[in-house]
Amino acid sequence: MKPPREPGVGFDASATRTFFRTRRAAAIFVVIVSVMTTLQVLATPITALIDGFEDWPWEIPLPLLFATLTAGCVVQAAALLLSDRWPRTAVAATVAVYLALLIAFAIPNWLVGMYLVVALAQFLLASRVSPTWAIVCGVLVVVVAMGTLVVWAAFYVGDLGESVSYTANQFFNFTAPVLGATALGIWWGAQVRRVTLAREQAELARQEHDARVTDARERERARIAQELHDVAGQHLAGLVTLADAAISLAPARPEEAIRLVGEVRNEGRFAAASLSGALSDLHADATAPTETTRDLRRAAELVEFWSQRGMPVSFTASGPVTDLPAVVSTTAYRALQEALTNAAKHAPGAPVTVTVSAGPDDLVVRIGNEAPGRDSTPVPGLDLGWGLRGMRERIELLRGTLFAGPTPTGGWDVRIAIPIDPVA
Repeated sequence: MKPPREPGVGFDASATRTFFRTRRAAAIFVVIVSVMTTLQVLATPITALIDGFEDWPWEIPLPLLFATLTAGCVVQAAALLLSDRWPRTAVAATVAVYLALLIAFAIPNWLVGMYLVVALAQFLLASRVSPTWAIVCGVLVVVVAMGTLVVWAAFYVGDLGESVSYTANQFFNFTAPVLGATALGIWWGAQVRRVTLAREQAELARQEHDARVTDARERERARIAQELHDVAGQHLAGLVTLADAAISLAPARPEEAIRLVGEVRNEGRFAAASLSGALSDLHADATAPTETTRDLRRAAELVEFWSQRGMPVSFTASGPVTDLPAVVSTTAYRALQEALTNAAKHAPGAPVTVTVSAGPDDLVVRIGNEAPGRDSTPVPGLDLGWGLRGMRERIELLRGTLFAGPTPTGGWDVRIAIPIDPVA
């Protein structure tokens, strides 16, 4: 769970964690800042002692004063760690430590080095909050610090004019790093927001790309599965039809039965080649298909295929069939292929009539077979159970209609109508 943030914090804490990625990094940062601040604070009295300063004006012993100042520098630097969760509290703590040492020991010139720590806290705050809050906090820091300094100077010096003059000299020393750090923090926060947004957009783009690739892969697999159904169903039905014919002819006409067995072998080769072509798509990687998608321009070949396998089928085509939209023509071809395969499965030997009529507004395909003979038996086990459903789904996607049902004479009739929309 993310830590609670103070009111006014408009950016996620991860922006500041750029500086404090680990506890070890935070500890090193605090040590460096506290050491540098301590050296600056103690530089003035140490230099004076080296030069022979003997008149010690404070009642507190020198070692205790040095220890207190060092502890104050460490506490002020450690307050920067609060910027991770409470940036405004961190700024207030750094200012409070500075003012407490100023009031307690009356050594403003020694504490100039603490200005940098206040500026660092203000930078971290400005990188975490909105620009308005950053500017307001920066102004408040300057007003509180300099206001306390002028009040302290008035009581300590006893002359308001001198205290104001002294504070004016310290004003620029304090204000320049604080306001500069505020401006830099605002800029840094904007850059972090921009980078974070770019990363989020890149991640969303990657996820969207992965989703599209997955969807395309699933669609391709579904297409290949439909191809396998169409091709395998057609050839398997042809194999069974030829095998049934060979069995029925074997007792009386063995030579004709042997010829049909040869046809079965050839049909098996065709089926193997078709299945191999469909299965190769599953293993292909960014390769072009070896064959264009079949459409109604090859309907005569499909009719010839079944005619050679003993199906008495008649075919009639009218209208500009070759000028049909590709999606309409391919969908109608697959429906025709499925209907002829079903006729071979369920009514072997029955005459089949196929009519294709392409008009200016729609395409109509009709496939009808007569009732099967008494000696013909429907072949079970070859129906995959989703041929008619897949046909209907394809046609309805094109706003077409499909009718399939029995005829009064015991046959079966399939009628397909697909609108031709030039705009679509």
